[in-house]
Amino acid sequence: MKVLTTALIKRAEEEAVLSGGFSFEELMKTAGEAAGEIINKAFPVKGKKAAVVSGNGNNGGDGFVCAAYLSALGADVTVVIPFGEPRTDNARHYFERLNGIPVHGELSGEFDIVIDALFGIGLNRLLDEKAMAVLEKINSYNCFKAAIDIPSGIEADTGAVLGDCVKADLTVTFIALKPCFLLPEGSQYCGEVIVADIGVKPLEYDYLTVSEPVFQKRAKNSHKGSFGTALMRAGSYGMAGAAILAARGAVRSGVGILKAVICDKIYYPFTCSIPEAVCVPVKTSEQGGIDCSDGAVYDALSSCNAVLVGCGMGNNIHTRKILRKIISKSEAPIVIDADGINALCGGIDIIRRAKASVIITPHPGEMARLCGVSSAEIQRDRIGFARSFATDNNCIVVLKGANTVIASEKGEIFFNNTGNPGMATAGSGDVLAGILVSLLAQGIEPIEAAKAAVYLHGKAGDAAAVKRGEISLIASDIAENL
Repeated sequence: MKVLTTALIKRAEEEAVLSGGFSFEELMKTAGEAAGEIINKAFPVKGKKAAVVSGNGNNGGDGFVCAAYLSALGADVTVVIPFGEPRTDNARHYFERLNGIPVHGELSGEFDIVIDALFGIGLNRLLDEKAMAVLEKINSYNCFKAAIDIPSGIEADTGAVLGDCVKADLTVTFIALKPCFLLPEGSQYCGEVIVADIGVKPLEYDYLTVSEPVFQKRAKNSHKGSFGTALMRAGSYGMAGAAILAARGAVRSGVGILKAVICDKIYYPFTCSIPEAVCVPVKTSEQGGIDCSDGAVYDALSSCNAVLVGCGMGNNIHTRKILRKIISKSEAPIVIDADGINALCGGIDIIRRAKASVIITPHPGEMARLCGVSSAEIQRDRIGFARSFATDNNCIVVLKGANTVIASEKGEIFFNNTGNPGMATAGSGDVLAGILVSLLAQGIEPIEAAKAAVYLHGKAGDAAAVKRGEISLIASDIAENL
């Protein structure tokens, strides 16, 4: 699905009108009625008391059309205009055609549903005291709340909350998704988001969401060698679980052979948990992880199809040396996760010298360490940091979190929209790393493997949440639902 910033939304509307298909006035009518139809499906309005709180711009015009539509369906509608009558010609056209629907300057009384049509996508400044008071009043209602286009108070392109915002149960947006639905912090206030088709078909887009991957049916005469060999270096004493979870993600994602280089102190718990993996136990370092001086650490590097390094290895000199040698020697694509990412800090330039594709999978804290900023700064500009790191270092960045951001080496941005809050649990990222190295080993191109891995990871998490509930969900559930 396409994701458009405010500039491209406006351009798409202008091009649609210039093409002669309809006028801006007709476009407003189509949008308002589409919003009304979708709202009524989510919350049947017949016989219900509804308040439509409209601003004095074009978003308010959408609200007036929606109000008339819901009134015709049998709702008891009140229109509220806290900032006065509309200032745009198109909005005034529909304001003057409310046909007896009562209009008030303040929101008061009891309502079953409150509809926000105050600001729309044009808001890009901090709210003043009056606007804040109006939003606070809307949020005070313990009823169903819907927003037209975006919840008022959110900046469309960044997701920033500009002082306060409407906390919607449903948002009806038009033409395409906006970045705010996929970025902190505004996305948590949008509720269910539905894109209404109003006849505008944009040719351009800023970003894309990840589509469900399609896999080829396996040939009848396949054998384990047909589906690649994934080589992982993971785990340490006290962190056997990270290696186990990554391995579960890999074997459940269809890799033919998984070879796991692990320190000998975790050999027994690992091999008992993952008997499907080929284990290569090596010496345990003084820090409890893989000893980089053991030659067996590097033996299988030339015979694998993809490499994973980092999960639970420990942030120490051995991890740093192992990572550097793998990056310099591997001709197979490399996934760097967890302590592998931490080991990059202070020596990021090595990625640019890699012979093969490199994919890093940081959470915001790890991304902050790579970029020398705070986690809060990363969260405020997830797109910018992911894109710049990927293009500067010729790698793919999978910036984890709600609506994981994937940035390609070329600067393309993809959002994942599967998953749920129950996946915010220890080990979830290890499972994702295992899925990713498995898909790479099966021959899927790196950017497609990254997109497919985050989609499947989230989808499996959604299936696990149905069975377990979000609170009870653990990382093993994600792997088992692949």
